[in-house]
Amino acid sequence: MFNDQGILFGKYLKLVDIDNWKRKEKYLFFRNFANPYYTVTSVVDVSKAYDTSKRLGIKFSQFLMYASLKAVNEIEFLRYRQIDGKVWLFDSIRLNTAVSLPDHSFISVIVPYKSSLKEFVMSIQEQIDLARKGLGDAYGLDSEKDVIVISINPWYSFTGMQFQFPENAGENMPLSIFGKVTEDNGIKKMPVAMSFHHGFVDGYYVGQYWEKFQQNLNTPYE
Repeated sequence: MFNDQGILFGKYLKLVDIDNWKRKEKYLFFRNFANPYYTVTSVVDVSKAYDTSKRLGIKFSQFLMYASLKAVNEIEFLRYRQIDGKVWLFDSIRLNTAVSLPDHSFISVIVPYKSSLKEFVMSIQEQIDLARKGLGDAYGLDSEKDVIVISINPWYSFTGMQFQFPENAGENMPLSIFGKVTEDNGIKKMPVAMSFHHGFVDGYYVGQYWEKFQQNLNTPYE
């Protein structure tokens, strides 16, 4: 499929030498589990993120997804994917998210990662506009595994979440959901659940994700 360096749909990836990989034992142990994922639910402070999105005139949900996607791309162990039984390290991870339609159904779109908030917002809005015209397909030819799936759920809050995983769950494609924002003593809080493949990600890197996610939410982008 690839040499030790490859390009897939314009994305750069590197084949991992599992025999000399520091996660070899953990990966080999968990890779054949029917469900190698564990889900962590936490609450993030979105007060500053809400203010930033209003000040910049961008959609709050888009800012939230940017902050999460940026955190994922900043952590190497969240950019590993298993494809055809081999482990690849991608240079960047894209967003797979649902776009709501007037009849309350939805269509999924894939959005490239952009380190610039402005460029990301332009890109995701373009994909949303195409989706609402019936164009684009997140599960077509370009539906590779270099994504994180984020669902926006503004209807209710939660303290835990159970995700559904496909039969080939070992591919390592994180799933995440953002819940309803509530306010407590002037602080806007949002529950977030995210799945992690134990063969690739331990608790330390989960902690890194939450820390970077919160930092990105608090950043006063211009």
